[in-house]
Amino acid sequence: MIATLGRTAVLGIAVTAALVATTGTASAATTFSPTYTLATGWTCAGEVSGTAIPGPSDYSAPGEAAVYLRGTFWSATPGSHQSGCSVTATVTWRNLDTGASGSTATVVVGGPFGETGPATGVLLPTGPGRVEATVSTAPLLHHPGQATFTVDPA
Repeated sequence: MIATLGRTAVLGIAVTAALVATTGTASAATTFSPTYTLATGWTCAGEVSGTAIPGPSDYSAPGEAAVYLRGTFWSATPGSHQSGCSVTATVTWRNLDTGASGSTATVVVGGPFGETGPATGVLLPTGPGRVEATVSTAPLLHHPGQATFTVDPA
Protein backbone atom coordinates (compact mmCIF):
# COMPACT_ATOMS: atom_id res chain seq x y z
CA MET A 1 0.00 0.00 0.00
CA ILE A 2 2.76 2.47 0.93
CA ALA A 3 4.74 1.52 -2.19
CA THR A 4 1.66 2.16 -4.34
CA LEU A 5 1.11 5.56 -2.73
CA GLY A 6 4.78 6.41 -3.28
CA ARG A 7 4.57 5.50 -6.96
CA THR A 8 1.36 7.49 -7.32
CA ALA A 9 3.00 10.54 -5.73
CA VAL A 10 6.04 10.27 -8.01
CA LEU A 11 3.77 9.93 -11.06
CA GLY A 12 1.75 12.97 -9.96
CA ILE A 13 4.91 15.04 -9.54
CA ALA A 14 6.21 13.95 -12.96
CA VAL A 15 2.92 14.81 -14.69
CA THR A 16 2.76 18.20 -12.95
CA ALA A 17 6.35 18.98 -13.94
CA ALA A 18 5.62 18.03 -17.56
CA LEU A 19 2.55 20.26 -17.65
CA VAL A 20 4.40 23.21 -16.13
CA ALA A 21 7.32 22.74 -18.52
CA THR A 22 5.04 22.81 -21.59
CA THR A 23 2.87 25.81 -20.73
CA GLY A 24 3.46 29.33 -21.94
CA THR A 25 5.03 28.60 -25.33
CA ALA A 26 4.59 31.09 -28.16
CA SER A 27 2.73 28.53 -30.30
CA ALA A 28 0.48 26.83 -27.78
CA ALA A 29 0.58 23.07 -28.19
CA THR A 30 -2.81 21.39 -27.90
CA THR A 31 -3.25 17.85 -26.62
CA PHE A 32 -5.80 15.60 -28.29
CA SER A 33 -8.13 13.54 -26.16
CA PRO A 34 -6.83 9.92 -26.27
CA THR A 35 -7.78 7.63 -29.15
CA TYR A 36 -8.52 4.24 -27.57
CA THR A 37 -8.11 1.46 -30.10
CA LEU A 38 -7.47 -2.14 -30.97
CA ALA A 39 -4.19 -2.58 -32.84
CA THR A 40 -2.61 -5.05 -35.21
CA GLY A 41 -0.25 -7.62 -33.78
CA TRP A 42 -0.98 -10.27 -31.22
CA THR A 43 -4.28 -9.15 -29.68
CA CYS A 44 -3.03 -5.61 -29.02
CA ALA A 45 -5.04 -2.70 -27.65
CA GLY A 46 -4.14 0.68 -26.21
CA GLU A 47 -4.15 4.35 -27.02
CA VAL A 48 -2.80 6.83 -29.51
CA SER A 49 -1.93 10.17 -27.93
CA GLY A 50 -1.62 13.28 -30.04
CA THR A 51 -0.27 16.82 -29.81
CA ALA A 52 -0.96 19.61 -32.31
CA ILE A 53 1.58 22.41 -32.68
CA PRO A 54 -0.04 25.17 -34.76
CA GLY A 55 2.14 27.22 -37.05
CA PRO A 56 4.04 29.26 -37.43
CA SER A 57 6.46 27.39 -35.19
CA ASP A 58 9.76 25.56 -35.32
CA TYR A 59 7.75 22.56 -36.55
CA SER A 60 5.37 24.09 -39.10
CA ALA A 61 5.01 27.07 -41.44
CA PRO A 62 2.32 29.76 -41.21
CA GLY A 63 -1.04 28.23 -42.11
CA GLU A 64 0.05 24.71 -41.12
CA ALA A 65 -0.15 22.57 -38.01
CA ALA A 66 2.23 19.80 -37.04
CA VAL A 67 0.56 16.84 -35.32
CA TYR A 68 2.64 14.28 -33.44
CA LEU A 69 1.15 10.89 -32.57
CA ARG A 70 2.50 8.20 -30.21
CA GLY A 71 1.15 4.74 -29.49
CA THR A 72 1.09 2.93 -26.15
CA PHE A 73 -0.21 -0.62 -26.47
CA TRP A 74 -0.60 -3.78 -24.42
CA SER A 75 -0.90 -7.37 -25.55
CA ALA A 76 -3.36 -9.87 -24.11
CA THR A 77 -0.78 -12.59 -24.70
CA PRO A 78 2.15 -11.86 -22.34
CA GLY A 79 5.36 -13.64 -23.17
CA SER A 80 4.45 -13.94 -26.84
CA HIS A 81 7.80 -12.37 -27.87
CA GLN A 82 6.09 -10.31 -30.50
CA SER A 83 7.86 -7.38 -32.06
CA GLY A 84 5.18 -4.77 -31.40
CA CYS A 85 1.76 -3.37 -32.13
CA SER A 86 0.69 -0.83 -34.74
CA VAL A 87 -2.26 1.07 -36.16
CA THR A 88 -2.85 3.28 -39.15
CA ALA A 89 -4.02 6.55 -37.60
CA THR A 90 -5.90 9.05 -39.74
CA VAL A 91 -5.99 12.72 -38.76
CA THR A 92 -9.09 14.36 -40.27
CA TRP A 93 -9.33 18.14 -39.95
CA ARG A 94 -11.70 20.98 -40.78
CA ASN A 95 -10.95 24.70 -40.64
CA LEU A 96 -14.00 26.15 -38.88
CA ASP A 97 -13.37 29.65 -40.29
CA THR A 98 -12.75 28.85 -43.98
CA GLY A 99 -14.45 25.47 -44.44
CA ALA A 100 -11.25 23.89 -45.80
CA SER A 101 -10.80 20.25 -44.81
CA GLY A 102 -8.57 17.26 -45.36
CA SER A 103 -7.03 14.17 -43.87
CA THR A 104 -3.72 12.37 -43.71
CA ALA A 105 -2.75 8.93 -42.43
CA THR A 106 0.38 7.54 -40.81
CA VAL A 107 1.45 4.35 -39.05
CA VAL A 108 1.80 4.58 -35.26
CA VAL A 109 3.74 1.87 -33.40
CA GLY A 110 4.34 0.87 -29.81
CA GLY A 111 5.68 -2.04 -27.81
CA PRO A 112 3.34 -4.86 -26.77
CA PHE A 113 3.92 -4.43 -23.04
CA GLY A 114 2.98 -0.79 -22.42
CA GLU A 115 6.05 0.79 -24.00
CA THR A 116 5.30 4.08 -25.75
CA GLY A 117 6.50 4.12 -29.34
CA PRO A 118 8.36 6.92 -31.12
CA ALA A 119 6.51 10.07 -32.16
CA THR A 120 5.23 10.09 -35.73
CA GLY A 121 4.57 13.51 -37.24
CA VAL A 122 2.26 14.76 -39.97
CA LEU A 123 1.75 18.28 -41.36
CA LEU A 124 -1.78 19.57 -41.88
CA PRO A 125 -2.16 22.35 -44.52
CA THR A 126 -5.13 23.87 -42.68
CA GLY A 127 -4.66 27.54 -43.54
CA PRO A 128 -5.11 30.13 -40.80
CA GLY A 129 -8.12 29.86 -38.49
CA ARG A 130 -9.77 27.67 -35.88
CA VAL A 131 -9.25 23.99 -36.68
CA GLU A 132 -11.10 20.95 -35.39
CA ALA A 133 -9.21 17.66 -35.79
CA THR A 134 -10.01 14.01 -35.08
CA VAL A 135 -7.70 10.99 -34.82
CA SER A 136 -9.26 7.67 -35.83
CA THR A 137 -7.97 4.16 -36.50
CA ALA A 138 -10.84 2.77 -38.61
CA PRO A 139 -11.55 0.06 -39.60
CA LEU A 140 -10.25 -1.13 -36.22
CA LEU A 141 -12.60 -0.76 -33.26
CA HIS A 142 -11.74 2.59 -31.62
CA HIS A 143 -12.94 5.68 -29.78
CA PRO A 144 -11.58 8.73 -31.66
CA GLY A 145 -9.52 11.49 -30.10
CA GLN A 146 -10.26 15.15 -30.80
CA ALA A 147 -8.70 18.59 -30.48
CA THR A 148 -9.49 22.16 -31.46
CA PHE A 149 -6.71 24.69 -32.00
CA THR A 150 -5.98 27.95 -33.83
CA VAL A 151 -3.45 28.27 -36.66
CA ASP A 152 -2.04 31.78 -37.09
CA PRO A 153 -1.46 33.33 -40.55
CA ALA A 154 2.07 34.54 -39.75
